[in-house]
Amino acid sequence: MNELVYMISDKKNPASDYLQEAGFNVVIKALPIDEELLSQAYALVPGFININEEILQKAKNLKIISKFGVGMDRIDIPACTRHHVAACNTPLSNYISVAEHTLALILGAAKKLYPISINLHKTDPDWAKSRYSAIELYGKTISIIGFGNIGKRVARLLSGFDMNIIAYDPYGDENNVPEYVEFTRDLDYALKQADFVTIHASGDSAHHLIGEKQLSLMKQEAILINTTRGHVIDEEALIKALKEKRIAGAALDVFAKEPIEAGNELLEMENVLVTPHNAAHTPEASMRSQYEVAQNIIDFRDSGTIPKTALNRKELLQADN
Repeated sequence: MNELVYMISDKKNPASDYLQEAGFNVVIKALPIDEELLSQAYALVPGFININEEILQKAKNLKIISKFGVGMDRIDIPACTRHHVAACNTPLSNYISVAEHTLALILGAAKKLYPISINLHKTDPDWAKSRYSAIELYGKTISIIGFGNIGKRVARLLSGFDMNIIAYDPYGDENNVPEYVEFTRDLDYALKQADFVTIHASGDSAHHLIGEKQLSLMKQEAILINTTRGHVIDEEALIKALKEKRIAGAALDVFAKEPIEAGNELLEMENVLVTPHNAAHTPEASMRSQYEVAQNIIDFRDSGTIPKTALNRKELLQADN
């Protein structure tokens, strides 16, 4: 009997085609969760549901979860480990799209594109040529906080602007850093040096990584960029720092609460460039994600080993020994 893949979705997609071609029995069904399917599933593609202890207890035959995208904040990874379920994401699917979006936010903030464009879009266009002073990236220092796939790609893109690039990552391999990047494990140092700070760290350990103390270390002319997760920045502290002009601006794709509420003060500031958590939303990233979601499951079945994309791979391998 072919292994059952339970895909929580309201439509057929390329990942289901890849899996069917590989011999899996793929069942696509929208919410609510079908507990009978869950109890029979060999693999689960969860969509946007939370995977917790209660769900895993009902998934008695489950071996692998394969999730679209990078963020795993909806997946209880320790619970997956307890149930010996590989919890996989698609780490290479959207890093190019997010890095390019990050570059767009950096340039947009540096060149004051938001307020300049808004003034020109008025019924009576305001030719605000001299009111807003843009800055060059050339010769400026940018600190990349979190030097994984996205952070490395951002550094590569920015190297063409002749910027001074600092990478902070407490877990990173300092021997695997391009020669044009200065690596540090000292967050305070990275923040103090930077004209731009771009955040690419996530996970529970990064909650409020940037708070009032960290914002106070930044230059008054510095710009903060975040395309990872809203919880990484203490939003109230950021609003306060912006209102008090302790930093020059921010460019944000993510927020503490999403969708962002109409009364959020960040939306009232012309030195804050915002986008609706869509950095990864490109057709190219979507197709890579479809392929990787399927490939995680195919590789797991065919090789019998825990995929490298499993965030609990180390723990599961230790449990097997």
